Amino acid sequence: MNNKLLYEFRKNSAEKVRVTETFFKGRKYIDIRIWLTGNNPANPGSEQPTKKGICLSVELLPRLVQALRTVDLRTEDIKSDEESEPEDFPF
Repeated sequence: MNNKLLYEFRKNSAEKVRVTETFFKGRKYIDIRIWLTGNNPANPGSEQPTKKGICLSVELLPRLVQALRTVDLRTEDIKSDEESEPEDFPF
């Protein structure tokens, strides 16, 4: 299996989120997975994938992007509501 790293970002001090392109049985997939850093005592600093993640065929990628955009828009509405609340509460 040949993986190509497309994007990664740090989730916290021990975890990264990696987006990779992978092939399985001749089909292309996008894998979005959490990786742990330094969890192996025999090899400190090594990175290991976890079971936490999702692997989708590239045909489903546009649907995932649309879902994330929808969630992002809803989150922006929530953030706007929170920002409009007064800073000083009466209790």
